[in-house]
Amino acid sequence: MKYLAYTRCEFLRGFRYRANYCATLGGALIMVVIQWSLWTAVYRNTGVIAGISLGSMISYTMMGRVVSGFLSEPVALPAGKRIWSGEIVHDLVKPADLHFQLLFQNLGNALFKLVSTGLPLLTVLWLTGVLKVPRLPVLAVFVVSMLMGYVTVFSTSFLSAVVTFHTKSRVGIDHVYTVVELLSGMYFPLDFFPGWLRTVADFLPFKSIHYVPLGIWSGIIAPGAVASSLRHQLIWTMLMVVASRILWSGAVRSLTIQGG
Repeated sequence: MKYLAYTRCEFLRGFRYRANYCATLGGALIMVVIQWSLWTAVYRNTGVIAGISLGSMISYTMMGRVVSGFLSEPVALPAGKRIWSGEIVHDLVKPADLHFQLLFQNLGNALFKLVSTGLPLLTVLWLTGVLKVPRLPVLAVFVVSMLMGYVTVFSTSFLSAVVTFHTKSRVGIDHVYTVVELLSGMYFPLDFFPGWLRTVADFLPFKSIHYVPLGIWSGIIAPGAVASSLRHQLIWTMLMVVASRILWSGAVRSLTIQGG
């Protein structure tokens, strides 16, 4: 498949910047210590908060740090730069669909972060007993859920890039993405939300990015609720891809280049 070449090139590109890799891994280790200390202190005088035990919370947040690079890479920023500079013209004349090109290109970058930072971090957490690897069936479902989470976060970022076709500016979009991160369960499980906000978060697609895969890994999502969570993910993943295709086609038809 020709698009896999973009994945491979972007994956290999990451190994060129060893200093950046070491700094990222070091920063991830520091964040792990901070998060572990924080949640241990929060749970010091109680065993369960919002129905979640300390063990499940540690599992959720630590694994969230492991996969953060894979699930938190917005493609809107480079796409936005192409639009502003006029370089988008060169992308449009290539014999490849830009939407799929960015999807697979970003996948290479995400996989590099998972392999270079996530796996070493997971190894350290497993060897120290902080994180336990679940049974193989749970692990397999987690991987499937995480892949759908990747497509969702990519689609969210891609749609925000398409908006720049119409607004000619990213003002406000970055702030909206911060809200998306919160509603995705990136910082803590959605179980901590008040009832009305949890209802909103459950309806939107963003919980597919972090909450569902991490909830499956940590056991916060009960085994009986896994199937319905995966259905929610699948439906929203498909809708986000379709929306991306429709809006992208419309944007290309009305394309005007700013600055090029």
